Amino acid sequence: MYKSNFKSIFIGLISILFLLGVFATSTIALEGKAGEVIKTVEELKELETKGLLSHGQVLSYIELIKDFGLTIPIVKTTDRRLQFTASKTYVEYTEKNKGKAKIGPNDELLNYGGQGLPFPDVKPDDPQAGIKAALNWDLRHTGDSAVMPNWDYLLTDSKGNVKNLGGLSNSMRFTRRTDRDPRPFLTGARGEVWFKYLIQFTKPFASKGLGQVQIKYEDPKRESDLYVYVPGLRRNVRVGGGNRCDCLGGFVFNMDDADLWSGDTTKFKWKLLEVREKLTNSWHPWADVKAGKDYIPKAHWTKQILERRKVWIIEQTPKDPAYCYSKRIYHQDPENWIFTFMEMYDRSGSLWKTETQNHSIFPNPEEAGGGYLSNNISGDTLDHKIFEGGPYYHHDIQVNPNISADMFTLDALRRAGR
Repeated sequence: MYKSNFKSIFIGLISILFLLGVFATSTIALEGKAGEVIKTVEELKELETKGLLSHGQVLSYIELIKDFGLTIPIVKTTDRRLQFTASKTYVEYTEKNKGKAKIGPNDELLNYGGQGLPFPDVKPDDPQAGIKAALNWDLRHTGDSAVMPNWDYLLTDSKGNVKNLGGLSNSMRFTRRTDRDPRPFLTGARGEVWFKYLIQFTKPFASKGLGQVQIKYEDPKRESDLYVYVPGLRRNVRVGGGNRCDCLGGFVFNMDDADLWSGDTTKFKWKLLEVREKLTNSWHPWADVKAGKDYIPKAHWTKQILERRKVWIIEQTPKDPAYCYSKRIYHQDPENWIFTFMEMYDRSGSLWKTETQNHSIFPNPEEAGGGYLSNNISGDTLDHKIFEGGPYYHHDIQVNPNISADMFTLDALRRAGR
């Protein structure tokens, strides 16, 4: 009898200790430290309460965990200083021209040396910190050229239907060049064309051949030019540069949203809201992305890897009251001025879309300045009103290649579309 009672008491104590252990484990609070893994929606919301995640980030990550059963690891904070994310020549020009750039009365860039980062030493207490941070983004190091011959974008509607878009995109700087000769500008480009960007669809069949060339100018008062090749018409069509809210080819994001921000910076007001530590996108291994490894687990999202680091929270509001968004909120890395996450709000002030962008580091060719180059390799956009969105990722990226300006002519756009 005593043995039986002792056995019952022993089993009871073990059970209580086990339950206490389980309970204690389930209430361990995440602190956003390296080695932690976000596994539940409750943990996402807890990190939002602590200010380590924004509400938009939580909405963007919930489906990963809730519906797909995935987890989000938090990794060691990486070193993203300019000397580890830009070419040697870009860093040299930044140092050479430091202190020259000023902000004009209409938020235009004045006295810029023409190369490098315009405001490398901007401080949070600077009353012009917001616009300076935005111009740092505009003139961040992306190399003088880029060729991305194969990307995929999986557009998913609210019913789960998936449309696979794909194609190529190329870009080239005509002025403000730091890496490839001729520097700082191509012959005849000074004071005119800043850069050209081409995108062409190769799939699905209904969109094959559809493409556009965007031409952006140094003069902030001059509207960007946009030419679209329409396969059904077999001709190029000039689109008004002032209409930047249209979405090309079924994308959820519009032309200004591309690459998180590709619009005319001086047409908006920029305000630094706060500087704080947050969980933000870590560098993604390029080999994994290139192979598609785990980056398209389901149609809505890309894989997320977070790290805790200092982030500038920037608010952008349009000077034009008829613009499609009332504001955008950006997360910006002050070590290299890259935007990593964006929230877009409709004109009533409600959260409309979120967009994530992941980067990776590439060795920059020695003949193009050496050092490094960071590039956008994957990301996702979600429309929280119609529950439509999708991830994209690149299968291949040619870093800072020596390409010809002839790739960006209207004739080249037409020939590629046919």
